[in-house]
Amino acid sequence: MSQMLDAKRHHRVPLNAGTVAMWLVLAALTMLFGASMLAYAIIRFRHREIAPVHLPQLLWLSTAIILFGSVTIHRAVASARRERQTEMRQSLLITCILAVAFCLVQTPALWGLLQTHRAAAQQGTFVYGLVAFLILVHALHVLGGIIGLSITTHHAFAGRYDHEHYVPVKLAAMYWHFLDAVWIVMFSGLLLAG
Repeated sequence: MSQMLDAKRHHRVPLNAGTVAMWLVLAALTMLFGASMLAYAIIRFRHREIAPVHLPQLLWLSTAIILFGSVTIHRAVASARRERQTEMRQSLLITCILAVAFCLVQTPALWGLLQTHRAAAQQGTFVYGLVAFLILVHALHVLGGIIGLSITTHHAFAGRYDHEHYVPVKLAAMYWHFLDAVWIVMFSGLLLAG
């Protein structure tokens, strides 16, 4: 009996292919966003004569939305582990709504940045266009995540997940937490670099 308990304690379940693939995708995206932010920092510090970039206030709201989305997707995973189907479905649905809200809030903020870019470009300053591009790249990844999150949510409402099989929920959470972290780093970097 004690040998069985020891074997259970030392038993390690290998990562499945989906989890490994998600880690590889996140590693590649980390390089993309890291290189983009490094390029922005280099441009900003080499051209200190450029006036500070004033970010739209709506970006603060989108930051709150994406943080709240991380809370709800985390709750979905925890609910799946505990076989709380209703909570899992509600949390996934709320996360979908928050992801769409994030993009909707980002749209007028991006439009404002592009308007500012148009005016600043006439004076030879193109940094607002770069900031808009960085935010757009992140928003496009959120849009891609909405597709996966919607499919996962649909499958949850179809009863495809339980406490033993919820890897797609976990993968959606990994991706959303990654996008959250990238946004926090990007937004903070844009604020600090000015």
